[in-house]
Amino acid sequence: MKIDERAKKDIDKLDKIIKIFKEMGLGKKYPQVLEYAENYGADSKHFYEKQDYFSSFGAANYAYGFIDAVLVIEGKKSEQNAI
Repeated sequence: MKIDERAKKDIDKLDKIIKIFKEMGLGKKYPQVLEYAENYGADSKHFYEKQDYFSSFGAANYAYGFIDAVLVIEGKKSEQNAI
């Protein structure tokens, strides 16, 4: 897989995970985590548009790390694995 395809795949995955995070009500319980994830998601899209795919990939995965940590803390990780 080319790096631009990989970056786009991670952006799409992050958008999906953020949506599920909100649907689970975790965005209200952890608003700062949601804010960080959304900001890094926006950064990821910005880097992608600038064709800086390496930075895009990194920002998306950093955002995912915030959400993943909350899912582990909340015991919701198994629900997340279905994505």
